[in-house]
Amino acid sequence: MKTWALILVVLILEACGTKSELSIEGASIELCACFNSQTTGTIDDRLSPCLQQIVNNKNDEWQSSGIINQDTIKYKLSMFTLHIMIDMTRTCENYFAAVNELYDKGYPTDTTELNKKVIKELSTRIETEVSMDSVKSLLHKKVYRLIQAKEFDMALQSIDSIKSLDDTDYDANLASAYIFNQKGLHDKAVIEITRAIELSGNENLKLYAEIAKKKKLISKN
Repeated sequence: MKTWALILVVLILEACGTKSELSIEGASIELCACFNSQTTGTIDDRLSPCLQQIVNNKNDEWQSSGIINQDTIKYKLSMFTLHIMIDMTRTCENYFAAVNELYDKGYPTDTTELNKKVIKELSTRIETEVSMDSVKSLLHKKVYRLIQAKEFDMALQSIDSIKSLDDTDYDANLASAYIFNQKGLHDKAVIEITRAIELSGNENLKLYAEIAKKKKLISKN
């Protein structure tokens, strides 16, 4: 799931646009309309040409207001684009459908006998391993395989084992959140994601929380 978060990184672009005063909500509406007009390619492919002018304009706006420190501008741009993505998750149906599909494919399904065999082998190695770090690494591999095999309850048990070894391992929280989302327990997913944000300091993970909230809303309809 870590690589999925990289979708946000490509949205922080160098700027040279025209002066504009644009709110997050206004940018979200504009970007949604542009995204809907792009019908092929990955989410990044569809977003990048739409977002570039918005980010360019916002960057120029900040520079015109006297903000010239590039680190400050880069941070403000990252937060601006993040909150656009969050708003689009709430309000832009086609964007949510695309990003939700990408999230759900974070663990490709694998119910083969080969995968089950690998899970058993990992279990054996975990029982005999003495290094705590090695045990945790093996548990993560087992969790990944169990989620692929749709053995969610067993995966949660292994995640509990990871947390007992290291309660700051936020990847365990993200794995739990994924499982809870697949099981329809979206409130629990949000709790796990919130904890992952607290542990990692990665505010981009707020997008995952918004996906879980939207999943819950849709499930009620």
